[in-house]
Amino acid sequence: MTIDAFAIVPALRQTRVKYIADLGALAKTNPISAMTFSITMFSYAGIPPLAGFCSKFYLFFAALGCGAYFLAPVGVVTSVIGRWAAGRLP
Repeated sequence: MTIDAFAIVPALRQTRVKYIADLGALAKTNPISAMTFSITMFSYAGIPPLAGFCSKFYLFFAALGCGAYFLAPVGVVTSVIGRWAAGRLP
């Protein structure tokens, strides 16, 4: 996911995308890049059935399995806060 995100950003800079607000028109100008970028961001957010959800799911259950009962809810809360913050971007 990280490699994909860092590969898309320089590719978008070669087009007319300079600011985050310019991503709104990306679906019309470059639909393949828009879909790839969307899937990557949804995976970062942990939306099921993408890889980000699977990794967070296994990580939290592994934390519960080894007795880290405080760490798993903290991870869930930070994931929710991160998702909320990313969703507030224009």
